[in-house]
Amino acid sequence: MRHSDSAIVHTVAQLKGRRLRMARALTGFSRQELFEKIGIATSTIDTWESGRVELSQKSAERVCSALKKVGVACSIEWLLTGGGTPPRLMDTLEKTMTELGSFRYPDFSTNSNSTSFYKLKKLPSLMDESIKRELSFFLTIHPGSIFHIVEKDFSNARFKRGDCVAGIEENVQSLIGKNVIAVLVDSSVILCRILNCSEDGFSNVYINSDEQNKKVQIISAAEIIWHRMLKRFH
Repeated sequence: MRHSDSAIVHTVAQLKGRRLRMARALTGFSRQELFEKIGIATSTIDTWESGRVELSQKSAERVCSALKKVGVACSIEWLLTGGGTPPRLMDTLEKTMTELGSFRYPDFSTNSNSTSFYKLKKLPSLMDESIKRELSFFLTIHPGSIFHIVEKDFSNARFKRGDCVAGIEENVQSLIGKNVIAVLVDSSVILCRILNCSEDGFSNVYINSDEQNKKVQIISAAEIIWHRMLKRFH
């Protein structure tokens, strides 16, 4: 190899090392502290950062995976080439998802009785990726939670047609006077305000100004605590 060729390779290795140092700086950890957190030896990190050893594809994958564990999102492409998205601090949601381990959207396909089953199939066409991820995370950390795609404007248009709402299942009696997602005995799902509950298991509910108060039999209900507007429907 000619001297000039060797110099070029060394420069590429140094550039990769410089980008690695930038990513590590976001963690706030020294090499030793990073070793204690993610298990990559300080001597190894030093040879990469100095450019004495060029960061390979496999090593970049290892580094990006390790950085994610300490709250820094970094793309392999950026580490290796400088292209793509630069490293950034992860938000609380991303950190929590990482701590929970590998993340998948909830799968209700094996349980046709799930109150969320028929709605889940509509999510990809209704939501952008960030909202899908938020809802999926909500359902994951709150087993038994209920969600609903609003079918008509409700409660002075606070909840509009096409919006997505979710909540954690509670006793129906405790939800009197609150806006809830209610699953009825016929498996239909509605958005309503519970006005009262009777001993025979029926509840009087307000649905919207176009309909009179209705008497329904609720088998499951959740107060709305998560709400996202899906603008493409408005």
